[in-house]
Amino acid sequence: MNEITPTNPVNASALERVLVAGDLSGLSESQRIEYYKAVCESLGLNPLTRPFEYLRLNGRLVLYATRAAADQLRSIHGISIIDARIERQDDLITVTVRGRTRDGREDLEVGVVSVAGLRGEALANAQMKALTKAKRRLTLSLAGLGWLDETEAETIPGARRVSEQQIAPAPSEVEELRQLLADRAKGLPEDSPLRAWAREAWRSGNADSMRAALSAIEEAE
Repeated sequence: MNEITPTNPVNASALERVLVAGDLSGLSESQRIEYYKAVCESLGLNPLTRPFEYLRLNGRLVLYATRAAADQLRSIHGISIIDARIERQDDLITVTVRGRTRDGREDLEVGVVSVAGLRGEALANAQMKALTKAKRRLTLSLAGLGWLDETEAETIPGARRVSEQQIAPAPSEVEELRQLLADRAKGLPEDSPLRAWAREAWRSGNADSMRAALSAIEEAE
């Protein structure tokens, strides 16, 4: 992946969460945008098509791949489906697909959906959904991207899709963060780089920047 050099400094714990767990919650809005663009650039994707969206998962803010990502990756890597098998066992439909890239690499993936109580058009739609899930999982695998696809994200308990606007905190939370940051920064030496960082974060009013500054202060204590 291309090196990411955010405009605002990222504290070590936030950067570790991004690199190890893909958790973007510790980044500011501008840093998330830079990270998003860097990921798209490293994969050859057009960020204007929104190939990734945000997901709240187990307390983390992560990216998942959309249809736009799968379509572009399939074209970039010349991925073609060479075999597809559809099987039904009890209330489950399983689709197994095998694909190949233009350079000859092959892989196999499956997509499974429940069809309990479904009939007619609803059953047909479920079968197509299983096929779509298998094809997208195959595409991401052959492209070397071990991320969630949107067809998987919607089936994970507790997972919630969020927009950029929904990530923004409520005004009351921002004021609480500003007060907390001001209180914690008072105990720092006047010439401390952390105090200067805290001052800039406080002035910006950006919740993620203030959280990052608070985390850095806590680590230094």
